[in-house]
Amino acid sequence: MKEMLPETTLAELIRYNNWANQQVLAACEQLDEEQLAATLPGSYGTVRSTLEHLIRSEAFYVSILTGQRPLPPFQWEAKPGLPEMRAYAVQVGEALVNAIAQPGPNDLVYEEENGEKFQYQAVVVFIQIINHGVEHRTNITTILSAGQQTPPEVDGWNYMFAYPERFEYVVS
Repeated sequence: MKEMLPETTLAELIRYNNWANQQVLAACEQLDEEQLAATLPGSYGTVRSTLEHLIRSEAFYVSILTGQRPLPPFQWEAKPGLPEMRAYAVQVGEALVNAIAQPGPNDLVYEEENGEKFQYQAVVVFIQIINHGVEHRTNITTILSAGQQTPPEVDGWNYMFAYPERFEYVVS
């Protein structure tokens, strides 16, 4: 059986998050502008605004962990296409995986917002990355389902099946 150490487990969780983001972005690339503007009560916003929020937030999390934010090759105000957003999400995702090696989980990280300074353990940022991603991907997949589109399956089982070289499983 393949042994996972705590740091490789964290890396795998971040890789899962990146994979799930890419699955949702790929599904959304098939949508027209009207579908990207769809929303539902209780969700974050439109499909497009939720994707933008998710990616921008993850870039912010990288900055908390490393002190450097990956910059997009476009201006958000110009409403980039989904392929551009998807490519930037890959860049941000790689930066998140690399950020695992920087602060230790118990090391303090710093954030400043609205004139207030916060410090907390780095592990909290990683918890937030996973929770935030699941929450907003669920917003999007719910909107897609309500609009009669088939949402991508982004659960842990499908991640395992997507990467059989990394996981041991037996079907009998």
